[in-house]
Amino acid sequence: MKVPALCIPFGFLLMSFCATAPSLSTDWKKMTVTGDFLTEGLSTGDIDGDGIPDLVAGAFWFRGPEFNEARPYRPGHAQPVDTYMEDSFLSWVDDLNGDRKNDILMVGRPGHETTIYLNPGATGEWTSHRILEETSTESPIYIDLDGDGKKELVCMQGGRFGYAKRDASDVTKPWTFIPISEKRTDSPFIHGLGVGDLNGDGRLDVIEKEGWFEQPAKITDPWSYHPYAFAKAGGAQMLVFDVDGDGDADIVTSLNGHGYGLAWFENRFNQDGKVDFIRHEILSEDGAQKGPGGLQVSELHAMEAGDLDGDGRVDFVTGKRYWAHNGNDPGASDPALTVIFLNKKDGDSVRWEPHVLDENFGVGCQIAVGDVTGDGKPDIAIGCKKGVVVFAPN
Repeated sequence: MKVPALCIPFGFLLMSFCATAPSLSTDWKKMTVTGDFLTEGLSTGDIDGDGIPDLVAGAFWFRGPEFNEARPYRPGHAQPVDTYMEDSFLSWVDDLNGDRKNDILMVGRPGHETTIYLNPGATGEWTSHRILEETSTESPIYIDLDGDGKKELVCMQGGRFGYAKRDASDVTKPWTFIPISEKRTDSPFIHGLGVGDLNGDGRLDVIEKEGWFEQPAKITDPWSYHPYAFAKAGGAQMLVFDVDGDGDADIVTSLNGHGYGLAWFENRFNQDGKVDFIRHEILSEDGAQKGPGGLQVSELHAMEAGDLDGDGRVDFVTGKRYWAHNGNDPGASDPALTVIFLNKKDGDSVRWEPHVLDENFGVGCQIAVGDVTGDGKPDIAIGCKKGVVVFAPN
């Protein structure tokens, strides 16, 4: 099987289907869409309205399920890996203006602007609208935080945690940032952010590396803050899901997006009936000790959850963010691994079973998990400095 040669403008490097190496997991195959650096993170969604998910990588979208042509929707081009794709760190595909065509929400480098691009349909130019002048933190999250059926962008502005909400009458107007914390920092490069219902009250809470914000019954009321030392430096997306199958929401997070460390935090109610956590190390922070399967990898800057083996338990995928700081991070010269961790039951706890999908690709700032090949199984799509790929289960 071979993917047709790509029809990519601007002299992009043409790539074709790459078989999985013998030393890697044989349960997954790799489709290389392009080897060019187009984006720091990638999203998926139906751009052309044919019911099939497409890929969005920087200034281009690739039509699914073949992904054999890069189609520009705005100006942009490939860049050298020793630079940053300033205008494309994370993105999401959503019908933002309610015209039944999916648009693109694009977040730039931390501290920079967020822009929406409205889908004109079959013909016409995509119009752009800057909706935020500043979007800080390394891993903003686009989610329906208040339960009104419209998603908000959870992020930081002016050193405060909060969320940006659209104007329901006109999505192109600047979105309103609503803080939920006092000022915490002068830096836009804060690592580690998650959203999930930690206390089981049916409302989504916001998690950061030093604690979590409890959503009140009325979202505009003050949010209670609960300090907890999840990580010192902080990593990437803090994944919130029921790891051990006991009915509550646990947390999986990298501990340093530019160093070493990976852990999951078991949600337990303490003697006062309040949320507390038990820390379980997956990969050590010192980088010297090997984890499950003899694995160790640094710079786990993007993570995403999903049932990757169809057993009903939630797994996750992560890997090295290749050349994140141009080779100046711990372990930067190590292989750029892409790894899935399968969640296996082990008594009342879990055992993480790592499977290396690739030894020379890694991840960026955002991973997409979902069926993009149309076989009913979850795929993994990644965009980073190594290019754009799709990993599909055999």
